[in-house]
Amino acid sequence: MTGVTAIQASGDYLLLATTVSGGFRSTGWIAINERLGTRTALDPQCHVEGLGPPWVLLGCPTTSNPYGPFDAELYSLTDGTSQTVTPSPGIQDPNCSSPPPDEMTPCATPDAVGADWISWSTSCSVHCGATFSFQNIQTGELRDDPTNATTFVDLDSPALARRTCPGVRLIRNPMPYGGMGWGSLTPYGQYALVTGADNNVFLERCGARMRERIANTGYGGVLASNAKAIVWQTASDLTGLFLPSLQKFTMPLPPAILNPTGSGEDLPVHALVLTSSALYVADGYYGSFWRTASPAALPRDTSRPSVTRLGKTLTCRRGRWRNAERFSYTWRVNGVAHRGAKPTLRIGAARSARCGITASNALGTTAASSAPLSVR
Repeated sequence: MTGVTAIQASGDYLLLATTVSGGFRSTGWIAINERLGTRTALDPQCHVEGLGPPWVLLGCPTTSNPYGPFDAELYSLTDGTSQTVTPSPGIQDPNCSSPPPDEMTPCATPDAVGADWISWSTSCSVHCGATFSFQNIQTGELRDDPTNATTFVDLDSPALARRTCPGVRLIRNPMPYGGMGWGSLTPYGQYALVTGADNNVFLERCGARMRERIANTGYGGVLASNAKAIVWQTASDLTGLFLPSLQKFTMPLPPAILNPTGSGEDLPVHALVLTSSALYVADGYYGSFWRTASPAALPRDTSRPSVTRLGKTLTCRRGRWRNAERFSYTWRVNGVAHRGAKPTLRIGAARSARCGITASNALGTTAASSAPLSVR
């Protein structure tokens, strides 16, 4: 599929834009419920500010000028109705008047939505960092940003502010125009994705002093995640981790995405989103759009590999797998990799050994390794 200018996803829902209005905003959005198979065209004049089932947050122009003022609207994915958002008192210049009084006058735009709250971003056009406030959808109550090292915003919670689990902390990052601000945090059970300086994304774990850098989303880098998997681009492939096992997988990109004719892009993927049942990839050159099965359809091990020994011969038992069609083996003896590995290995002087299994199917590959075997 081609001609897709933007994509968003959450849960069972996928949003696709097919046109660009005013040269900078994607319009012509279509809402797709993958579980039910339904497709709904949204107001063709409006652009999407945020997706948070059961709501789509829209910005709809109030004049024929696409650069002019607009109203914020909530579209219900449940019943198809729309309602105009009345900004709460205290929001500065909501929806940004046009033209603005001057470049240093702050104005607020809605930028995200959840089941219970709308997020407003307040900034000015010149050397002015953004601040956030939150409006309750049902009551109109306005709250300041509660974020700190151990508190993050949850737009799907009536309480808005949620505490992190022990061991998980947000990161303070330099702001574009001076000062410090808090990065984002997305929880997935015992794990959390945390953003740090320079668009680095880290994985943290509850109850552990763990902060592992997994990807960078700067300079065209993309990352998608849900409660089952995290996926990001690495050169010509997509790399990911299953949750909560942290088992690593790799998915090759199709030629239409990887090498669009005439493209000069170093990173061909422009957008990457996960729904509950599929993975979507779009390039940034021709708008080529690729859908593939969820990473859950990749090979998955249900019991990890193990190493057994008989005399000077080690045998790699590959464990149990689902969705696997082919297997390959690796060995590390005393920390040194052995090439051309087979399921068995003759050893001489050794202290420890472990084997690895790479399982493949049409979607990609998944790796798993055994616990180390002490060789005496």
